[in-house]
Amino acid sequence: MRRVSKFIALFSGIISCIFLVINIADILTGVIARQYSASVTWTEELARISLVWCVMLGASAAFYEGDNMTVDFMLKLFPERIKKFCGILSFMVESLVLAVLIYYGYLNVMGGWTMKTMALHIPRAVPLMSVPVGMSFLLTVLIMRFFERKCTE
Repeated sequence: MRRVSKFIALFSGIISCIFLVINIADILTGVIARQYSASVTWTEELARISLVWCVMLGASAAFYEGDNMTVDFMLKLFPERIKKFCGILSFMVESLVLAVLIYYGYLNVMGGWTMKTMALHIPRAVPLMSVPVGMSFLLTVLIMRFFERKCTE
């Protein structure tokens, strides 16, 4: 299980970095083009799409590395039994939220194939796909990490 979650985190982290590079190059292209009074209409849209993909895919890599935000200062005060209960409850709530995001993200994508974006003229489903894809990676890593911890206890 550890290999699968590590692979997903590594894969999504690499793809996320690629989208970040695309985002930076796109923004620089727009800035340089404006400097020479050239109007490149698609740079803003590509920057937005690449940033959304970067964040959605990078979430699973950040979670795998433990770089997500947690509010655990109170948890340290509780006995071990309550900590375990809070961990299971947290896992269940996180899984439910991610499952809802995946489901409604999928529905949103299915409705976006007929509409096109304004500047790039690609189906709206392409940027919308970032939510179900990224959250599926995140849910997979969440489940794998949960059971890894359960196996080591």
